[in-house]
Amino acid sequence: MSTSEIDSASVDIFDPYRATGLWHIMGTNLNMWKDKVLPTINYSINEKLADGRVRINDLVEYYTKRPCVGWKPSSVEGIDTQLSIKPSRFQWRGNGILKLFTSDFGFVFVDNETPSDRPYQWVATCFGATLFSSEGIDLMTRTRQPPTYVLNNFVQFCLDSPILRQKARAMFYTRGKAEDDIYYIRDLQY
Repeated sequence: MSTSEIDSASVDIFDPYRATGLWHIMGTNLNMWKDKVLPTINYSINEKLADGRVRINDLVEYYTKRPCVGWKPSSVEGIDTQLSIKPSRFQWRGNGILKLFTSDFGFVFVDNETPSDRPYQWVATCFGATLFSSEGIDLMTRTRQPPTYVLNNFVQFCLDSPILRQKARAMFYTRGKAEDDIYYIRDLQY
């Protein structure tokens, strides 16, 4: 996704402190998740900048199948810096050797039911491509069994969005275990 598409699709009201903690990536169009199991993201506050923006630690964990070994845990770490464009806009930068790479992303779908003093229970992000991954959309929930209406609302949200509609067509639900089938969201609508 282009920076302007991410800017436009990102929500105007967002509290990064309510997004901290563990998230399960439930739906995505990022092909790298097709052969992985149980992808999660854990956000924690790294620091508050002098101008009020924040930096967030970003830990992505998942299981990948390795020959002769089986399913092994893997992870990718980065730092997300909040941009001044909108409170929901960030730039990811990898840690270690991945420090050379950045990706813009924004929160585009945010839980509007949970009281404002409690953590969000579901969010979705859209993000730009890096050298190692394509652009994409991730739907994340606090549990692997969110209410069905959340999934349906997200599907409808994507259908209604001129920016996300086409990109969301290839979205699928991630696998909870090795033998789970992959289901495409377009096949599960209502």
